[in-house]
Amino acid sequence: MNELPKEYAMVHIYAATKAQEPIVIKGNTEGLCVLINALVSAIAFSDGTAEIFDGKAELHGISKK
Repeated sequence: MNELPKEYAMVHIYAATKAQEPIVIKGNTEGLCVLINALVSAIAFSDGTAEIFDGKAELHGISKK
């Protein structure tokens, strides 16, 4: 596997598969900053939505419900 450049944003979110199990978030500094900024944007807008793009420029939405 090729090493990604250090500045490449990387975040993995592992959802809980059963009750009382934690959600695990792993990422590098850049990826975690992107995630935090997206969450802050979602909170700031009245509809609770933020848009972020992955490394392939595919749109992913974050919404609070």
